[in-house]
Formats: sequence, C-alpha cells, structure tokens
Amino acid sequence: MDALKNKVVLVTGASRGVGRGIAKGLGEAGAIVYVTGRSETGAGLPEFLKDTGIAQTAAEVTQLGGTGIAHRCDHANDQEVDALFQRILDEQGRLDVLVNNAWGGSLHAMQPYFFNTPFWEQPMSLWDDNYTVGLRSDYYASRLAAPIMVQQKSGLMVNISYYGGRRYFNNVAYGVNKAAIDRLSADMAFELKPHGVTALSLYPGQVSTEGMVAYAQLNPAVDLNAFETPQFVGRCIAALAADPAILEQTGQILITAEVAQAYGVRDVNGNQPRSQRAELWQ
Repeated sequence: MDALKNKVVLVTGASRGVGRGIAKGLGEAGAIVYVTGRSETGAGLPEFLKDTGIAQTAAEVTQLGGTGIAHRCDHANDQEVDALFQRILDEQGRLDVLVNNAWGGSLHAMQPYFFNTPFWEQPMSLWDDNYTVGLRSDYYASRLAAPIMVQQKSGLMVNISYYGGRRYFNNVAYGVNKAAIDRLSADMAFELKPHGVTALSLYPGQVSTEGMVAYAQLNPAVDLNAFETPQFVGRCIAALAADPAILEQTGQILITAEVAQAYGVRDVNGNQPRSQRAELWQ
C-alpha cells in the first residue's frame, strides 16, 4: 500500500471520471497527489456530479492513505499550468509521475452530433476542444515535467488515450487526437529514454464513471460489473510507477486490463477486467 510513499504525482483533469479514479488509485499507494481541474466542487453541475470536484478528489486521496492536494487549473491556459508546476517545485522539489488525463472533448461527448455524424456536419469546436485540452495540453504539461524528471534521471509520464488511436471510433476529431497522443508518447519516449524517463500511452477499458453509473440507472441492460472502475485505472498506473524496470516499456501503448494481469492488480470490487484488444485493436 506504500509502494509510492513520498512520490510526487500530478494527475490532470481529476475532478471526476477517470482522472478522479486515477488520483485515488495512486493515493492508495501512498503518493503525494496533485489533482487539477476547473471545478473545485460539484456545485451547479447535474445531480449525479454533485459529489465531485478537485476538493473532493483530494480529500479521497488523503482518506485512502496518500496526500491529496487540490489545485484549480484550466489546462487551456498556459500561465495557469506554469503556476501549477512552479507550485509543485516550490512545495516538493520534484515530480515523479505525470498523468495527462484532462480532455476538452468531454464538453461534446454527450451531444447527439458526437456519434454517427459526418465530420463536415460537426462544429469546428469539437476539433478545437479535443486538440487544446488533449493533445496540446498533454504536450505542454510534458515539456514542463521533462526538465524536472531529466534532472532527477527518473520519472514516468502516462498519457491517457484510447482505441480511437488505432481504429475509427466516435468521430474524426476524436480518433486523430488519440492517434496523435499515442505518437506523442512514442516520440517523447525516444528523447527521454537516455535520461531514464519513461513515457507511454495507456488505454482504459469501459469505465464506470459517474456519468455511466447514472446512465445505467436508467438503462438496466447496462452491466456495470463488466466495466472497470475509475480507481482500477489508478491502480494500474501505481503498479507501473512502482516497477523499477518500467523504462523497458517506454514508448509503448499499454492496456489497463493487461497491465493488471502482468502485475497482479485487481479492481476495487475484486474483478479482473478483460482486455478489449481482440475487439478494438487494429
């Protein structure tokens, strides 16, 4: 449970969903976890999101045995990201793990046009938001993390991606963004490896986020037992971060279920989720 004790972690976009679960999974391992997002609380959000926000995530990290630190940050604003990294340096003097999870496309994901709509009929903002808080924000945070980790001669950067990087999924803007994130991981890994720093992409499976739980309550046919919990994704990253030989996997695209099998990780409900490689990898 203390595999990452005193290790300093940054999880972007951790107010809810997968990011919140990642922070909690790293907190279980004893890490000092900075959680970022634009929402300090769930005030003003739909009822199923009322108990979210970076303050809630940070408190849960601490309850699980880590140290949760909330920092409000819009990852579309470079100055706010600069201030975030300066704070981490001032308070901790190091950074061991960066998880790039923030995603602007979530603003569109519940809109009818997100699925089954040709790209020429979708708003240009779908592309812009996927790129700005997605590929660009991952790149910007990584370029700030890199000098810290290079000086330490150690560190792990995890870019949360998905099978849309391998095959058509959802829409053109989504797939191009995920493919670019995977290439970002591979190319950063090439330059960082001589310095002992690892960069990789990680694909979760189907995840029971707050929104999916709310959807399942209205659609009993949805079997959440077949889903990964958000915290499972964090447990997988914690296992990777604790592996002294993690540099051997740099530049790769990893799948949470396969990481779990390799490291003996189970979900919070005891499940061993199944990899979707056979169905979704091309």
